[in-house]
Amino acid sequence: MKNSVRDVIDRYVDHEYPAELDDKFRSWLTDADNAEEKESELSRLWDSTDSASVPDMEQSMERMRRLTGITDRRTLRSMRRRLKMWRASAAVAVLAVAAATMFIPMRPADTSQPDLLQAYIPKAEMHTLTLPDGTVAMLNANSTLLYPQQFNGSERCVYLTGEANFKVNPDPEHPFIVKTADFQVTALGTEFNVAAYPEEDEITATLLSGKVKVEFDNLSRSEILAPSRQLVYSRSSRKAMTRDADLSDVTAWQRGEIVMRGMTPDEIFTRLARKYPYTFIYSPHSLKSDKFTLTFAADAELSEVMTIITKVMGDITFRIEADRCYVNTAH
Repeated sequence: MKNSVRDVIDRYVDHEYPAELDDKFRSWLTDADNAEEKESELSRLWDSTDSASVPDMEQSMERMRRLTGITDRRTLRSMRRRLKMWRASAAVAVLAVAAATMFIPMRPADTSQPDLLQAYIPKAEMHTLTLPDGTVAMLNANSTLLYPQQFNGSERCVYLTGEANFKVNPDPEHPFIVKTADFQVTALGTEFNVAAYPEEDEITATLLSGKVKVEFDNLSRSEILAPSRQLVYSRSSRKAMTRDADLSDVTAWQRGEIVMRGMTPDEIFTRLARKYPYTFIYSPHSLKSDKFTLTFAADAELSEVMTIITKVMGDITFRIEADRCYVNTAH
């Protein structure tokens, strides 16, 4: 499976982002989630720049050091220990808050700007929250939403990694904007769904009601969506297409249902790993590239789901041990 931590860090190093996204990247990098992978990836990058003479990368790495205060591996390990202790004590303080979400205040580089909050949804969970302007956001598993304590200025901007549905509180004078790593969606007053997981090549924006503008390809191109229309953008090819959407399929995750249409086995197991609290162990290269369509009810147990999948695919076996699901090619 793809390393999403490496994907996020590499994207940051390879591009010059505005200060707003620098703040968001800093919050993600310095929280305690996946700390060991982050330390490993930073070590990999720093090792590569010790002997490299690439000005752009050196510049990006220096910006990362300045933002985070992480100057070497020892600093990162010390910071990780402090963060783990902080999270342990903070867990007691937030028991009154929905258990699916951790809200982490982030101190911006410019103290004149409002603090940002981070809503992180673990795997196998969903959560609904109301933003400061009254907009209701429902977040899917393995999703992170960054938003300010208060919306100021001419726009209402949030930053999403993962998938969320937004029911936007109308305010024509202050457009509501959802930003992802590769595109952004602007709405005046509407309901729409955005799916932008870093491990998936395709990003989708689907309009349920109202009207939205979707910008992509480094914001150089845009499309206006009508209700029940969906824009699909490929990160790898930088191609986009619009099509009619099955709104029942798009919103199935909000009801806890699993709908997978035209997916490869690797894509199916990646999707299931978000739905269920299990780690899937398999070799993507040993799986066929055939595509399958599968749907499961909200209360389906993983064992039931995997039994059906093995029958449909015909050439795999599985076993579940503790919190792991092992998938092997049948001989």
